[in-house]
Amino acid sequence: MLTGSATTGRGRAGDCLYGAPVLHLFLETSDLERQRTLLEGVLGLPVIENQFHPPHHRHGLFKYDAGLVILALNLSAERRFPTDESDALATVFRTALDGAALADRLRARGFTAPAPGAAFTDPDGHHYLFRPAPRPAGRDAAVEEIRLAVGDLPRSLDFYGGTLGLTLVARTGGSLRFATGTVDLVVERAGAAADGRRPRHDTYLPVFYTPDIRRAYEGLRRRGLAFKSARPGFSQIGGTARFADPFGHTFCLYEPSAESLTWGSGAKVRALAANQAAPR
Repeated sequence: MLTGSATTGRGRAGDCLYGAPVLHLFLETSDLERQRTLLEGVLGLPVIENQFHPPHHRHGLFKYDAGLVILALNLSAERRFPTDESDALATVFRTALDGAALADRLRARGFTAPAPGAAFTDPDGHHYLFRPAPRPAGRDAAVEEIRLAVGDLPRSLDFYGGTLGLTLVARTGGSLRFATGTVDLVVERAGAAADGRRPRHDTYLPVFYTPDIRRAYEGLRRRGLAFKSARPGFSQIGGTARFADPFGHTFCLYEPSAESLTWGSGAKVRALAANQAAPR
């Protein structure tokens, strides 16, 4: 419910994140095959890139076409997943599967199905919410929004709407919804993760696209954003710079390299990047 006028992020696209697409959502996992079973076997997401080449390294990378975002897996050490913590982020999917069919798929592949309407939490502590919808874009499921647990809504409005320049499109007593060039970001006032555990912030990474990372970096610095490095870093994948919100959620700003656009996910990156425009 909108309880006030929508707030439009101030600034020009390119100098802030107004209209910038969320390109990737990276999830760390302690068990790559189990997580692949969830994303491929249960949710039916198509693999668009595979950079996992054991036994040479454990930094395996699978990328999935999840509709308005690329969902990506990184293999990480199990010590990153203490049992008393879970993500301060939840991924919301539109899915053509009804609750019973989804529960059957989860149980058939060794997962515990959630109660009707409740979030599903995987063994690594990543949270997923499912909304029934017509078959989205020819697939069983697609990401609709990303939800972040925060401690203070006025500070969140200042950061996401003011510093980052995102557009506020809806407001309730306990949440703020911001438009990006792709999926919505919803910040919700909460003192715990979706399953009641202590929230953690180091096992996921949303990535914003920019066509010019130097310009975006300097523009955001002028708006008061503190990056984690003195300048953008450049490598084979392109330019990157990380920053965090006041509550510990870390984000990455990313300009793809020409080489990375020739990889398996390149066509999807170009398609999502084309959504760089004024949001609704």
